[in-house]
Formats: sequence, C-alpha cells, structure tokens
Amino acid sequence: MMPFQVSARDFYGVMPLLILAGTGLVVLMVDAFEKVPSRTPLYLTLLGAIAAAATGIINLDNTGRIFNGMILNNGWANYYSVLFSVGVIMAVLLAERYLKDEEVLIGEFSALVLFSACGMIMLASGNDLIVTFLGLETMSIAFYVLAGLFRKRRESNEAALKYFLLGAFSTGFFLYGIALLYGTFATTNLDAITAALSIPAAAHNALTSPMFWMGIGMLLVGFCFKIAAFPFHQWAPDVYDGSPTVVAAFFSTAGKAGAFAALVLIINIAMAPIANDPAAFHKMQMVLGILALGSMFYGNITALSQTNIKRMLAYSSIAHAGYMLLGVAAMSRQGATAVTIYLTVYTFMQMGAFGVVAMLEHDNGKGLELNDYAGLGRRRPWIAAIMSVMMLSLTGIPPFGGFFGKYYVFTAAISSGLTLFAILGMIATLISVFFYLRIMVVMYFRDAEEGEAGLAAGTGGTLAISGVGTISAWAALAIATVGISILGILPTILTNLSQSFYAR
Repeated sequence: MMPFQVSARDFYGVMPLLILAGTGLVVLMVDAFEKVPSRTPLYLTLLGAIAAAATGIINLDNTGRIFNGMILNNGWANYYSVLFSVGVIMAVLLAERYLKDEEVLIGEFSALVLFSACGMIMLASGNDLIVTFLGLETMSIAFYVLAGLFRKRRESNEAALKYFLLGAFSTGFFLYGIALLYGTFATTNLDAITAALSIPAAAHNALTSPMFWMGIGMLLVGFCFKIAAFPFHQWAPDVYDGSPTVVAAFFSTAGKAGAFAALVLIINIAMAPIANDPAAFHKMQMVLGILALGSMFYGNITALSQTNIKRMLAYSSIAHAGYMLLGVAAMSRQGATAVTIYLTVYTFMQMGAFGVVAMLEHDNGKGLELNDYAGLGRRRPWIAAIMSVMMLSLTGIPPFGGFFGKYYVFTAAISSGLTLFAILGMIATLISVFFYLRIMVVMYFRDAEEGEAGLAAGTGGTLAISGVGTISAWAALAIATVGISILGILPTILTNLSQSFYAR
C-alpha cells in the first residue's frame, strides 16, 4: 500500500472547497460576534462563492487525481464546483429579504448553505466511495438544520424531523451498499473498480455475484432518497412545503445536482465497462429505467391535483429526477453529458420558480395557493413574466433551456437502446404541460377575487414590503432568467464544454 502523501498541488486542486469552507467559518464568527445584525455575512458569502466559482473556472482544464487518487481534479469536478457556487449565490440573494421578514439572521442561513456546498463538491469530486459518503453526510446534516430554520413554525420543525429520520435511515442503506461493493472488489476506489470491471475474468466474477447487485441496489436506494426519486420520494412534498421557500429552492437544485453528480460519476463513468457484459448492462438499464419512469409519471400525475405552489414544485422535482435518471440509465458518456446539461438548466429554472414564490409569499406562509396568483399578470407584470419563463422552461418548450435539457436526455436514452423509455418520458412531459401552463392561465386570464386580491395587488407580501422587491432578489431572478435564455438559444456552449469533462 502506497504511503499517503499530500502536496501543494492537492490543496490547490480542492481550492473551491477550501474557499467555501473557510468562508463558512468566517461567516459563523462574524454572525456570532455582531452586536447588531448587518448584511456583512451576505457580502462575505457572495464574495466567497464568487471566488470559489472563479477558482473552479480557472481549473476546468485540469486532469488527474489528488490526495492519493481519492479526489478528482478535472473538468467534471471543477465544473460542478462552479455550478454549486452559482447555486449558493442565487440562494443567498433570494434569502436576504425573505429571512429578514421572518426575523431569521442571514448569517445562520449563509453558513449552512456554504457548508452544504462543501459536501456537494465532495460528492462531485469523490473518486472513492468513502469520500462520496462523507460528502453526502456533510451536505445532508446542513440540510436537516436548514429545513428547521424557522424554529417558531410547527411546519418547519416537522419538515426537519421527517427529513432527518428518513435521511438517517437511507444513510444505513448507502453505507451497507458501500460495504458490499468493498466485499466484491476489495476496494472503494472508483479507478480500481473500473480497472477490475475492465478485466473479463474479474468482471464476470463480480457481475455474477449477488453481493455486487445487492451493493449496487442499496447504493441506489441511498441516492434515490437524496434525489427524491420514486418510490423513495415520500419525504419531498412535506419537507419542501414545511421548509422555508428559499431552503426548498436550494434543496431541489444544488442538493439534487450534488447527488446526481456522484451517481453519474459512479454509474455512467466508473462502471462504464459493464457495457461489455450485455446481460448485466441490460439488467442495470432496466432497473434505472423503471425508476426513471416511476418518477416521471408519479411526479407529473400527482402534481396535477396540487393547488399549493410549493407542493406542486415538489412533485415536479420528483418528475425531473426521473428525466435525469433516464440519462443515467443510458449508461454512457453521452448520458453523463445529458445529465450535466439538464442539471445546469434545472438549477436556473427551479431556483427561479421558487424565487418568485418566495418573493410573493407573505404573512407566515400565506400566498402559496394557486388562486393567490390570479390577476398577477396585470398587477405585477414583471414577476408574472419571469414566472412564465420558468414554467415554459420546466415544461420543455423552446426557446428556453429546459427544451434542450430534455432533448439531450431523450437522445442519450434512444442512442443506448431505451427508445420505449424515451417515448414514455415524452408522454410524461405532455402530462406536465397542464399544471405548468395552468399557472400562466391563472396569472393572465383570471381576475383576483375579493379576499385574494392582496397578493396580486401587492399588499401585505414580501414583494409589497419593499415596493418592487429587493435588489438582491431581483438579481437572483435575473441570473436565472438570463441563464435559461442563453442556454436555450446557444445550447452548444454547454454541450461542447461538458463533453470535454470525461478524460478520466
């Protein structure tokens, strides 16, 4: 066994993680010693996230391993560092006014978001299942606390408890899966697992072993819980609904991206040699494909009956996990590229949708019903326009980024022989048209009734308190809108970039 040696190159390779972690510690100290709450934690968080994103961009061309092969230092890891940093920036911009109105300090939120982003980077860069586990738990522990950030609300406490109990249960499955894979390959290093699967005799022994399939199955259970995929989705609607809206936005975007980054790294890249065994390859595809279809249809069909916007977006999040699982089911580099593109677009459009909901929410969680949005197009045209862009993109209607996200996922599935699954996925997309466009119909073609006019007219809500919202919240919505518009008009920017990530 090689001695564990650490060099300056190793620390430089994880600089985005170190910057976010250091910023989180500084924010905690500033928040603890401030006698009068200020915006300093917000500025520090933005500065740290921008610095981490810049470092990730500088390191995009890197290839190799660091910390004795346990961590990746390549385009894949650094791109996701940038994506998570952008997610942090959008989350804190949206949270500044929202938390102030709820009398919650921005420093608490900022520190937890920064630490959770550190876990996400470990997920995306982990070249060892132990590092993946550490990243998953670092992210999850911060999420459990974030879900209960509104300590005076019963719904927030309930959301935190549900998330913690089910999350702890899923962690047991994940760890047991790692143990069984270690029993199969005598290693938890992804490079070593890839090498073993590349040797015909060793691959045959592994792929015919019940221990391997039990290990992969339990690993999938742990991941499916984190990405809220059917049938491990039960926590998502209640947790999203009970959590602060900006927290739910971060859960469903950056949190999902972190878990998917690790899942794709393990299934589509590290275990790519499974394709040499047609029987094992087909078995893996079918399992992932069924999970994808279940998520797409369950999420979209259940969302049809929702009148609460946050719960609708929660079930929508389950459906989008299904679309991305279809890219994972392709078991190819093309599928990995498709998932990366989808996650990027999804981060912008879902964060934007939740951002609008947060701006319009008021009076202890009111203003979240569909009827509250009646007449919004006439009274708050800019907010209604941004929400419309997000809904059209989530539906998959061009020229917005959501269209190309679905296009690349379905194309990858068809290229891998999953044509039927892709067709069924398109049918599931047609189902989603109803509840996404229904919001637009309510905003533009229904007048607010008496008693509902408060939100639409702008009286009593977060939006009304600041007159036209806040500069920070509008900046976050601008980032989301511009992001999905550019990726819809010029998708090749992201396509060409993501295809260069897989020089393992």
